[in-house]
Amino acid sequence: MDKKKIAFKSLFKVFSKVIAVLLAVLAVWLLLVRMIMPLPESDAKFSADRDYDISDAIEDVPDEYFKKAKNGGTLESITYKTVVCEKRAIIYLPPNYNDKKQYDIIYFQGGANSTEETYFGTPENPKPRFINMLDNLIANGRIKPIIAVCANFYNKPRSETGVGEMLNSYQSYSDEIRSYLVPAVESRYSTYAKSTSEADLVASRTHRAFGGYSMGAALTWNMFADNLDYFYYFIPNCGGMQNPYTPHLKTNAGAKLNDAVIKNGYTANDFFIYSTVGTLDITFNSTRCIINDLKNYPENFVFTQENTKNGNITFKTKALKFHGFGNATMYYYNSLPAIFGK
Repeated sequence: MDKKKIAFKSLFKVFSKVIAVLLAVLAVWLLLVRMIMPLPESDAKFSADRDYDISDAIEDVPDEYFKKAKNGGTLESITYKTVVCEKRAIIYLPPNYNDKKQYDIIYFQGGANSTEETYFGTPENPKPRFINMLDNLIANGRIKPIIAVCANFYNKPRSETGVGEMLNSYQSYSDEIRSYLVPAVESRYSTYAKSTSEADLVASRTHRAFGGYSMGAALTWNMFADNLDYFYYFIPNCGGMQNPYTPHLKTNAGAKLNDAVIKNGYTANDFFIYSTVGTLDITFNSTRCIINDLKNYPENFVFTQENTKNGNITFKTKALKFHGFGNATMYYYNSLPAIFGK
């Protein structure tokens, strides 16, 4: 064998071993950080000992749910204008969609590096994993036929978006969803909204959900604070309302969400939250923080240990799961039947 090839193979083996060691060290470091990292301090003075979760209560998605269903849904894309730019959303329509019927609807939000293509892909280039999961949940009677929308947070490509622009979008995104995306979608597809007037969208809120992963989870909590009158169901997966990398930040998240309930004149019967996170996820503490914070307002946030609506908020964890969008399908597989179950 050529000496150069032998040298290259040896070098490659050394490089591979170094990478493996570094990954192992990183995994151990993340585990230790997750175990010793304190919860953020809360204005509500909650006790970190009052964890309320069902450890490892999240089921893995059965392999057959990733297989193509005999009768699957379809994808479409729409464009809509905001104050800043024109955007695109990807729409999942359930099998045998009929515009003479009314459908529940969920708006999906991805994380910091996501676009409107993250969950479903596009009509021209679909991503079967998430689509097949939805198709099979419907085919097996686990959920009702629903319309699903994948939204895009960014006003231009992520690589071209500066920190300042990102923060501005973060602050204004709740209004963008309310004023532009929801009317654009529900004027075209058959939901329970009689029209896209504010009164009709508020009246149909019990048939509308918002769910997000990672930064999308933070945006989901924001949607609760800002648009509770438009949405009834919320699925924040792996994320709180504060920066997960700065665990000592003071937080008044619980008070902010409780104020939203009071401001809108709602009670504990007027919404449902299903939150999930992996125990090794970098967002574990920020997610657990907001859950603990909400425990201080039992008049409005009634925790349930079961996958039912005998309360209005459920928090579940998955053991040994790190932060990665590949886990989002699993979290939605568990949460969607609690919200859209027949």
